[in-house]
Amino acid sequence: MSSSNRTSYLNASSLTQTLLNSCSDNLECRLELIVDIQLPTGFLRASDRNKYVGGVFYEALLNFPAINRTLGEWLAPQLELSQLSLEFNNSDGRLGRFLPGGDEFSSMVGNTVLVRLGLGENESTYFPIFSGFVTEEAGVARTTRSVRIVARDRFDRLNQTFPKTVFSPLSYPDISDSEASAYVPIIFGDYTTALDPEKAAIPATVVNSKSALLPALGPVQLVISENDLAFFDPNNVWLFRSDAWWQAPGGQITPTGSGNKSFFISQNSATWVDGGPFIFDENDKFYVRVRGQSLPGGSDNPVQIARQILKDFAGLTDSDFSANWTTFASKPIIAATKCRITVLEPISAIESALSILEQVRLEAYIDRDLKIKLSSLHFDDFNPSPTFIVKNFDVAKDSFNPGLDSRNNFNKAQAVFSTLPKNNETSKSTLIYKNQASIDMVGKSIGKQLSFPNLYIDSDVITNTQEILKLASAMVETITVDLTWRALLLDVGDFVLFNIDIGSTNFEMIPALIREISYNPQGLTITLKCWSFQLCPYPGYSPGYAGTVGGAGAIITVDS
Repeated sequence: MSSSNRTSYLNASSLTQTLLNSCSDNLECRLELIVDIQLPTGFLRASDRNKYVGGVFYEALLNFPAINRTLGEWLAPQLELSQLSLEFNNSDGRLGRFLPGGDEFSSMVGNTVLVRLGLGENESTYFPIFSGFVTEEAGVARTTRSVRIVARDRFDRLNQTFPKTVFSPLSYPDISDSEASAYVPIIFGDYTTALDPEKAAIPATVVNSKSALLPALGPVQLVISENDLAFFDPNNVWLFRSDAWWQAPGGQITPTGSGNKSFFISQNSATWVDGGPFIFDENDKFYVRVRGQSLPGGSDNPVQIARQILKDFAGLTDSDFSANWTTFASKPIIAATKCRITVLEPISAIESALSILEQVRLEAYIDRDLKIKLSSLHFDDFNPSPTFIVKNFDVAKDSFNPGLDSRNNFNKAQAVFSTLPKNNETSKSTLIYKNQASIDMVGKSIGKQLSFPNLYIDSDVITNTQEILKLASAMVETITVDLTWRALLLDVGDFVLFNIDIGSTNFEMIPALIREISYNPQGLTITLKCWSFQLCPYPGYSPGYAGTVGGAGAIITVDS
């Protein structure tokens, strides 16, 4: 695989897999890191050795830090962000000017931190592996010999909660005291359909119940949402009073303002409540049918809804997203899946977005280019022919450890779905599905309840439940392994082939999905945690082993 000719290494203008393959076993590891930390007067430039990169001097002040990136735990809506600790040698006091009492002291909290890897002093080969900022808590600490800086990933802001706007008396001076602390809802998706058993599910809040006009039978003013809505149905405004529903005639409804966010109901001008005219009562509740904010490709596309939540409420911009968000948003099976969400109480922007993606078998992670990228658990998106082949000489001694993934293996499942905001709970459930062949092989049923709160079409939920069960019932193994620096350019979400024979374990061209990757400072080994598909066939890959019971061709039936 490799060559004794160092020319390609010495003249490299970029770091490529071809270069790593060529040089991996006959060159001293000259992969090095550089760190740029923002200071009030410029930047602190540091490395693990003295060198010039692009004409800038990086001083030998620190050791290589441990950095980890991951897809996180499957079926758990959480994006795991990196936290980095950098310890700088300060035995000679050279950093004293930046510390309390120093001539250039200023709080480093919030200052940017950029860590890059590359070849020696060749600037064009360096690429970022961490971008973040100094944390508020314990961001800078010191001892008599060192200075420690703790930084968080630049996507730490994704943990923002929404909605933030409440029905404040400042904005609505005539709102009742009981409604004054409620949050103004955020709405995405279609709430004009699939509402059974409710007549309508989106609450509309009366904001002028203290107005002097109401006792004089003036119009009742109601607000639906904070964000603009694509559609409001004036012929489906419902009063819920004393456990009974009353439909307001369309002629009694007057939309107000732009964005379909508010309207008036007339009092005492038509007979439609229990044989008489409508007269407002402070205990009245109102519900409407609407379609949420307009988005590219439709207001109910799950990928577009997740993306918009992160843009509107976590501060991301289009440049923060990998291009494959657009690819998956337009994938037919995803584009045809109907999604909706109404947020009435503060929730995490990133967790709500990840939950929506998980329901259509997508996961989000921070990729090597420091963008938010999607990884698919659709069988037809799995790579049957990875180009990176892991062989015995890639594996650090005693580091290859296969084992059953006990958390993500189950062979029977039922799904609950369709959360209606009127009751704030799922209103439907599927039948129980099973992979009988997997049950027979394992010798027992392993059940799991799956939640699809933002999907509401039965066929969408059944399809995703069965596909998740096909993967989980394959009894996928995990592999943890330390690889040489030839694996440096691999990323989470990538597929590799294991072609190794170690001890009693033999893997002959077995594909595996990288779930987690970390850079080990000891010798710069690359630690991977992978899912092995040795017993999980998918399009283009047929393992042909005994015990293959799951995968794309698995037979899923209803549990009788």
